[in-house]
This record gives sequence, C-alpha cells and structure tokens, in this order.
Amino acid sequence: MIVRMLRVLTAGMLFVFAAGAHAETQAPKLWYVTIGAGGAWYQDYKLTGAIVGTADMNTGFTVNGAFGRYLDDERVIRLEAEALYDRADISNIGGTKVSGSLSNMGVMFNFLYDIPTNSRWIPYLGGGIGYSQVFVDDLSVGGVTLVDDSAGAFAWQFKAGIAYQFNPSMAVTLAYRYFATDNVSFSSKIGGSVNTGGTDIQNAELGFRFNF
Repeated sequence: MIVRMLRVLTAGMLFVFAAGAHAETQAPKLWYVTIGAGGAWYQDYKLTGAIVGTADMNTGFTVNGAFGRYLDDERVIRLEAEALYDRADISNIGGTKVSGSLSNMGVMFNFLYDIPTNSRWIPYLGGGIGYSQVFVDDLSVGGVTLVDDSAGAFAWQFKAGIAYQFNPSMAVTLAYRYFATDNVSFSSKIGGSVNTGGTDIQNAELGFRFNF
C-alpha cells in the first residue's frame, strides 16, 4: 500500500514538473535587455558667444543598453529605459585646427512598435524622450584650453530598425537613431559662454536583444 502510494505520488510530482516546464517554455518572454554599439555622426555646429565659427566634427561612436518589457503577449508594443553614450572629436573651428571632443551621456524612456511579419525578420519603429548631459572636453587651440565644461538638456530621439529573431530568447538588431537635445551653453576659459544651439546626432548601430 505504501509502495503504491509512493508510486502515485512520484508520478504526480513528475507530471506537475513536466507540466510546469512545458508552460514555462510556452510562456512569452516579455522582459528583455539590449546592448548595442556603432557609429555616430554629429552635425557641424555654428558656435556663438565667446567663440564664433562652425565646428567641424569627425565621425564618432555610440554605445547603449536598455531594459524593457513588452506590453502584450504577442510581443508587439514595448516600453524601455535606455542609457546611451555618444562621442566625436572636433577637428576645426572656422578652418582653425583644434583638439577636443563633444559627447552626450543620456537616459531615455522609449516607446517602440514591432511590426508583425510572421517571420524571424521583425522591423520596428519608435521614439523616446529623456535627459542628456552634454560635454565639451578640453576644446583647445595651440595648447590653450578654450572650453572644458558640461551642461544638461532635454533630449529626444527617433529609432527605426530590424531584428532577426534567432529564437524566443535572442535577436540581433540593426538600427538607425536620430538623437537631439535642446540648446546648450558652456562656460569658456577665456570668459563668457559658448552656445552650440543643441546637439544633433545620427547613429547606425548593431545590437543584441535578450528576452527572459
């Protein structure tokens, strides 16, 4: 009798574990994290104030990461919080060779829509708003530092890309991003302030998304 009860109990436990494992594999993976990196193309900036002229920008780089969640079991609509960093060197101002860099360190809150295709290829569109700390690092000419300062600004962005879903847990993404901030002014080492009129950046990024 006891042996029979143990057999029934064991069989029941195995059934429960198997059912739970099956349900877990079938349940949609709604949470995700992403990492990405790529190129950053800053617009050339017309500086006003203590420094006047057009700042020509070199090609830079971007790195980013996000934590988000799908709002529906079909994994179409999602919200995410994202941290990003862009940086590019300044080559010259008004034809005068300079050294230094311009960078953005931002925190964004994004809304995205994955376009259903009934395939592993999933295009997506979205945008976000947030805050960016903008840095001018050691902008110098002839060994003399002109600006070395940072300022915060409201930021917004537009994103478009395509993901290839290897499996329910992992996808690789290729994306375009347009990122911009409100006007920013920096203190100058030679007195007064320098205004960039805001930052405008275009990014091309390769990334990975991990669902859980």
